[in-house]
Amino acid sequence: MSAPLILLYNLDNPRGSKLRRMCLPLKLRTRLVSKEEYALPLSVLAEGDGRAAPHPDQDFDDEMLLLCGLTGPQLDAFLQGFRRNRLPPVALKAVLTPTNRDWTSQQLWQELRREHQAMQERQ
Repeated sequence: MSAPLILLYNLDNPRGSKLRRMCLPLKLRTRLVSKEEYALPLSVLAEGDGRAAPHPDQDFDDEMLLLCGLTGPQLDAFLQGFRRNRLPPVALKAVLTPTNRDWTSQQLWQELRREHQAMQERQ
């Protein structure tokens, strides 16, 4: 993978615009993922090979972030940027890993929702 990339889901709004502006000085590329792309593997979305998107079985409206290829310092700076810019955190976020790279956006969303709900129940 080339430059670090942050995939944005359901953030085609003013909050997403502020998040994208926050990424510019950090030299982090961002890309909005359309609902039509939700059935593609995450690795295809991250690497942008232009493959045609199959029709997704299910879509979702939750905001979600997928962080691809960020170094530790870049990840720290990105998360600190939320506080510095007074952006409310995005509850569903993940890092692209060898384990999830073949998942679809739908599968990632389902897993993150399960984890988020489990954490809320423990609190």
